[in-house]
Amino acid sequence: SRVVGGKGLFGPRRTGPPWVVKGRGRAVVGAMAEVEEAEVPRSIEVPSSLLGNIIGRGGQVIKRLIQATKCQIEVPKGPKPTPDEEDRPVIIELSGSDEARRHALAAIRDVLEGGEAEDHAARIDGALVVNHGFEGRQRESWTLWRLTAYEREFGVRFEVGRRAVRCWSERRGGLVGAAATRLSAVLDAVVQQGRELVELEVEATLDSDYENVHYDKAVAPLVDQYGVLIWLPQPEDGVVKLKVTGPAEPARDAALLLEAKYSKGKSTAGVLQVSGQVQGMPEGMAGDFANDIRNLEAEYQVKMKESAHILWLVGENAEGVENARKMLVQMLPFYLPDGFFMLEGLPQEVVNEIKMDSGIRYLMAKPDCAISFDRIQGTAWICGVHREAVQKRIGEMLGKWESEHWEQELEDYGVAMWLLGPQSSGQWLHRMETESGAKIKCCPNALKVWVEGKPLQLEEGKRLVLAGLQQMTDKRANDEASGGRTFKAKEVLSDIPPHMKAIMEKLAILETMKRGGRVPESLLRERGLLPPEEPKRERSRSRERAPANTTAVEVSEWNPATGEMEASTVDVEMGSAAASEPAAASVSGDAPALSDAERRARALQAIQARAGGAA
Repeated sequence: SRVVGGKGLFGPRRTGPPWVVKGRGRAVVGAMAEVEEAEVPRSIEVPSSLLGNIIGRGGQVIKRLIQATKCQIEVPKGPKPTPDEEDRPVIIELSGSDEARRHALAAIRDVLEGGEAEDHAARIDGALVVNHGFEGRQRESWTLWRLTAYEREFGVRFEVGRRAVRCWSERRGGLVGAAATRLSAVLDAVVQQGRELVELEVEATLDSDYENVHYDKAVAPLVDQYGVLIWLPQPEDGVVKLKVTGPAEPARDAALLLEAKYSKGKSTAGVLQVSGQVQGMPEGMAGDFANDIRNLEAEYQVKMKESAHILWLVGENAEGVENARKMLVQMLPFYLPDGFFMLEGLPQEVVNEIKMDSGIRYLMAKPDCAISFDRIQGTAWICGVHREAVQKRIGEMLGKWESEHWEQELEDYGVAMWLLGPQSSGQWLHRMETESGAKIKCCPNALKVWVEGKPLQLEEGKRLVLAGLQQMTDKRANDEASGGRTFKAKEVLSDIPPHMKAIMEKLAILETMKRGGRVPESLLRERGLLPPEEPKRERSRSRERAPANTTAVEVSEWNPATGEMEASTVDVEMGSAAASEPAAASVSGDAPALSDAERRARALQAIQARAGGAA
């Protein structure tokens, strides 16, 4: 088959009608052949009920047809037809060259039968258009996934519509000869595989972790290698019916793994292989391998099942299953050193990029090559005979990534915040990006800084980051030499009321304290954040006075309650002069002591004074 017209997938444009692949049960080119035999008409009758198909939502279909066919298509305006007028014919006017009207007539007739305007636009542009006859978006998605693996190899671009696969050549002059033949064979094979996909269903329990089914590590190798699709619908009747779509055997393996984990509650793991790789071991080697597998199952309490595409493990204990998987990964290269290889040390940031590379995907599309990636561990499990080609392509991508990527671990959280700028605003980081033209990222949680860009941009960004880190180091050294950092509260200059100004000043001091360091106590007291210092108290002079000179005197008092005289003791202050006299007398021996009469007189005076105070 050849493409004629447009840019040409298999060569430059040639005169003649565009090539169209026959659909299922009918020839799409029939309308074109009928148009060529007679004179090209300037109008076409269309049932009024089908005008919506020609116009499309918002006029998108008719605009695309006019753009592709270079023919002006005029649909008469009028009220929406009533149910009785649905079969009333409407005349659509066509104006343009004979070739343009011919393309427009064929496109309109096909669109009326359910075709897509984009298919006709692609034919006119010289693209290869192959009808697929799929039912459901899952098959279309899988076919596009598989075809994109061949885009880099053949220099083409694929699109998959509702009815056909469209293929454009990205190379000048198109594809001719053997390359065109190979591409046609690949396209036919992939379309056939899309038609043969199977759809399976697995019932998962609600108490299982079914929401994370797309991240299941056991099924991930089948998803990456064979394009197995998993659809997670809403729960129904207490279960979740997981939909699995893909090639027959990989889809069945994925369904069994999902059933074991999300329906039966087991722990699972899988190790990828090229189809039948382990099953093809020589007889003696196969016996030794079977004995080792039995020992592995007994040691880790697991069961291993050999499928054509994957070796999968099932057990009750997640740790035992994972340890068994690691042991199996070590065993396979021992038995088949040319068939299995674990490539380690891949940077986590580049693993996904390697996985989606068109060169790697082209190798994975080969029947004798299988690759499984683990981004967390930074590994690539390579199976098959294309190990050198895979390693070479990964090496090329790593070399390119290293030339455009630089990263460095940071000492602590403070260093990361320093690179971001004041108050983690990212101001300094943005300034470094602007000056270097590179993309710079800094993560305080991961304690790492990344620089990405072209070689010259990378070097400039790297220089700026290292200069910033050196400034941080110098500042820390200066702070240590000066006895530690001290922060001065920022003065607030504004026209706000004094009481608000005081509040804002206190907030500024609190922000300063939050950043660490010492704040002078005098400043804190001035701002009211510490209590003022208590003034020193002077010693009371009353404490310096000599103690009062008192003496106990026994007197008789009348007690009205009992009606009798009662004896009581009264402390009588003798006075400073009287107190000094006995002391002087005791020293010199010249002053006589008080007589009994004087003592009684003083006691009566004390009683009278006490009685007057009580009154």
